[in-house]
Amino acid sequence: MYDVLSIGAGYLLGSISSTWIVMKVFAKQNVRCGADGTISPALVFHKLGKLTFMLATLMDISLSVTAVLLAKALTHSTSIAMLAGLAAMAGHNWSAFLQFKGGQGATSMGGAILAVMLVPLCFGVIAASITSYFTHKSGLSTAVGVLVISFVAFIQKGLSTFTIYPLSLFSLMLIKRLQLARATGRGVVNPDK
Repeated sequence: MYDVLSIGAGYLLGSISSTWIVMKVFAKQNVRCGADGTISPALVFHKLGKLTFMLATLMDISLSVTAVLLAKALTHSTSIAMLAGLAAMAGHNWSAFLQFKGGQGATSMGGAILAVMLVPLCFGVIAASITSYFTHKSGLSTAVGVLVISFVAFIQKGLSTFTIYPLSLFSLMLIKRLQLARATGRGVVNPDK
């Protein structure tokens, strides 16, 4: 019972759109999606600047962390907590409160990983930052970061749910990007975002 409740709560927490809230509070705008077809902190950055962008990003991360920690507290199961993180990212990407629209999930994914894999996440952030510095492509940087997180988790724990978890989260991001590409009739949606 608590397993299903935890996963459902994860989805609902992820469905809360930090971008929508920040845009409503600070710009008095009721936004549904940005130019790339998503509603994400990048939209806040372009419309309102760095400070509100950081606020929206922190809120997204916090919602995913909360989903994972709540599930862990209710079920005492790391596997269910990870599923709640996946559900939170699904909620972020396909929000029940925004007609199943949402972001691409990078911030939500970061929060879900942060709650269960801090050390691998640190290595992944470093790798992603270096990749971003040299390529200026956040999509590529995210992919490199996720691969490094999985690799570090593999070194720490062998082939396990910890190794597969970041890849599972990243797959939701890829599904969202493919969905956006199909909706706009293009092969790739904003590969540099």
